[in-house]
Amino acid sequence: MLDRARRLAPLGLVLVVLGMLTFRAAGPIHNQDTYFHLRFGHEFLSGWSLRDPGSVSTFATADWVPTQWLPQVTMAAVEDRLGLAGVAWLSGLAFVALALTWYAVARRWAEPLVAAPVVGLGLVAASSGLSARPQVLSYLLVAVTAAAWLAWSREGRTPWWLVPLTWLWACCHGMWPIGLVVGGVAVAAAVVTPGRSWARVARGAAVVALGAGASLVTPVGPRLVGAVVAVGDRREFFGEWGRPDPTDPRLLGLVALVLLAAAAWAKRPSYDPTWLGLFVLALACSVSSTRTVPVAVALLVPLTAIAVQPLLGARPTWTRPERGVVLGGAALALAVLAAVVPLTADEPPAQPAWADPALDALPAGTTVLNDWNLGGWLMWRHPQLDPVMHGYGDTFTTAELRRNTDILVVRRGWTDLVRETGVDYALVRTDSALGRALVDEEGWLPVHRSPALALLEPPPGWM
Repeated sequence: MLDRARRLAPLGLVLVVLGMLTFRAAGPIHNQDTYFHLRFGHEFLSGWSLRDPGSVSTFATADWVPTQWLPQVTMAAVEDRLGLAGVAWLSGLAFVALALTWYAVARRWAEPLVAAPVVGLGLVAASSGLSARPQVLSYLLVAVTAAAWLAWSREGRTPWWLVPLTWLWACCHGMWPIGLVVGGVAVAAAVVTPGRSWARVARGAAVVALGAGASLVTPVGPRLVGAVVAVGDRREFFGEWGRPDPTDPRLLGLVALVLLAAAAWAKRPSYDPTWLGLFVLALACSVSSTRTVPVAVALLVPLTAIAVQPLLGARPTWTRPERGVVLGGAALALAVLAAVVPLTADEPPAQPAWADPALDALPAGTTVLNDWNLGGWLMWRHPQLDPVMHGYGDTFTTAELRRNTDILVVRRGWTDLVRETGVDYALVRTDSALGRALVDEEGWLPVHRSPALALLEPPPGWM
């Protein structure tokens, strides 16, 4: 009876996880970043150059190259054919693929009793990053890459296939250097491992070097590297690049994985530099920023599985019923999602009834001072307008991001910055600092207004 429960209970947890991911993907797409990804995808489909793209705003003048163009194009193509419902289903596919990949990675070294809870805890900890955005692919690929290098450290088979995978990753999302760091840690660990084989070390180093080289020959070209490095200059303007909030209850999943892995590893008699090096890397990612917490989780999935399973005995192999439950559950989740999203996710979150007609009526090129968190929807739904702000920071210079931030928080001198933009209108949340200041302090006039949103114009002579 206990053996049966040990086999079946984890599979029940897998089904619960798949159900929760399906529910998460089934609702309207609220994340503003999804909409600017769609807009950029449509621009690339319409002829933008990957090496010299344009800008959707005259207020964003950085010389930039895209780091997420492949999923952006894919998302836009799906939207063209299936609408936002198709994009929501695609997001659900990414969620399910992430869960299955993490489960398979953990299952390589551990039984379902370990793998299922590890994945469940990991998805809770990483939930801040689970949205219809390309970054989900990075969370998947970090785990795959870590598993490949951990297998290399144990079995010696050189993971040459990581070279083309790095090329593909570099076309999908800007976190691809983490894969090179993981490989570098594994190779460095091999150097300090007693009885090392220098030939094996050289082959591992070659994989890392060739992967770095592959990133230079994507359709974007060598400038891709500079685009990724430049992200550090913009960290201060984006909350997700700040330190994780220690009061966030979702981090309990991360803490549980760290403690479980560390406690289990402490009981092992042998010393594994690769495991230790990647564990330290996971700890660094867990405190570096909110954005890298899911990266830490992706590293901890195989590390925790490796540490815990020896306490339970030998790892049982996959069985046909287990495969049936896991793969069948995933297929069922995607089928249910396909049936539901046309009813639940085919429209963006509701705006006031006046918003779309009023904005549609504005002439092409009309400049709009907007709340930052309205920029993605505005540039997607009303592409003829010229918004001051949106969330794709790569297209803005540091000075422009500082200007946007100063205006939003009505920092001293903000009115001069608004006058310098020469905008025709403002589209703002009525409860925002900017919305209140424009109306109460500067006398901007409502063209349309509802309890949550207002379209304003400057009073005569204000500009």
